[in-house]
Amino acid sequence: MTRGPRKNRRRMLHFVRTTLYTGIVVFLCWQVWRMRDGLYGGISSVGWKAVGCATVFTVLANFPGFFGWRALASGSGVRLGFSDAAWIFFVSGVTRYLPGAIWPTVTQAALARKVGAPPSTLMATGLVSQILTMLSGVTVGLLALPSLVAADARWWLLLPVLLSAGVPMFAPRLLERLIGLGQRVLRSQDHRIALPPRRASAAMIALSGLGWCCSGLHAAILAIALGAHPLAAMTLGVGGFTLSAVAGALSLAPGGIGVREAVLGLTLGVLISGPSLVTLLLLSRILTVLGHAVATLGVLGCLMGKRALQRRRDERETPPDAPPEAPEAAVALEADLRRHGERPEETESAGASRLTHTSSTKGSGTCASS
Repeated sequence: MTRGPRKNRRRMLHFVRTTLYTGIVVFLCWQVWRMRDGLYGGISSVGWKAVGCATVFTVLANFPGFFGWRALASGSGVRLGFSDAAWIFFVSGVTRYLPGAIWPTVTQAALARKVGAPPSTLMATGLVSQILTMLSGVTVGLLALPSLVAADARWWLLLPVLLSAGVPMFAPRLLERLIGLGQRVLRSQDHRIALPPRRASAAMIALSGLGWCCSGLHAAILAIALGAHPLAAMTLGVGGFTLSAVAGALSLAPGGIGVREAVLGLTLGVLISGPSLVTLLLLSRILTVLGHAVATLGVLGCLMGKRALQRRRDERETPPDAPPEAPEAAVALEADLRRHGERPEETESAGASRLTHTSSTKGSGTCASS
């Protein structure tokens, strides 16, 4: 009796998600088509220097989170080498473009067995890492509040939400209780998720904040290149992009597509508008994907190259089982025998006859004694 309503509910949710994704994509395409006349001019006005500088920050933004995640894993008792930790983190990061934010954590647990780490502990580490990353992102998002409030006083309503979301970050016991409550609701209490030590959690929060700032700087650079005021662009670019990225990560959209652009358009719309805003949204999406791809491929390529060099080094250091006799020594021996008037064949036959004579002598001596 219960399977029918569950199937109908799943079908309804699937239909709602599909309709939502389609509507977002259609809306973005319509916006691009509507602003097509000024889009090319906006891209050319940004300049290659600004685009290159923004791309560098999107690449660098991927590494603070890795070091924070590794610190959390170490605090939880999972000692991973640098190569193994980098391989797990960056391979699992590719799954962020799937619907839902849980896939990187699931992938980390699946890859844990290949490096001899407990999957349950690494999965708990991934969940805590995502929670602390989102909370630190909300805190960094407070940078955008002064400029938003100056433009519209209704943005003050965002302050209680941001503060309430940031409270668990400074109260570890409250955060642990919220995680336990979530496990009860999801009925997944087989493995208790415990918070790492405070030092590891503080390192994760600080490094996540650094990653958010690096990631948000690309939006600030693009906004300044499009004519925004530098100071306001820095605060709104970093804070606004962080809020949009957190909202996109919490949504079910793959990679937060559509949701992130909507929130970023609302925040940066205070500074720029029209074709310039559409240009910034498009470039932001392209550069963040490009930066993540460059960082992931670069790290995985370095790891593969390191393993290949290590394999070659091991093959060189490993001695062969039966080293062949050097041909130069055999030639020198033959030349020495000929110099003394003996042939190698005669030497071998003489040695054989001596060995036969010795064995026969020993045999006769043995018979006599008996």
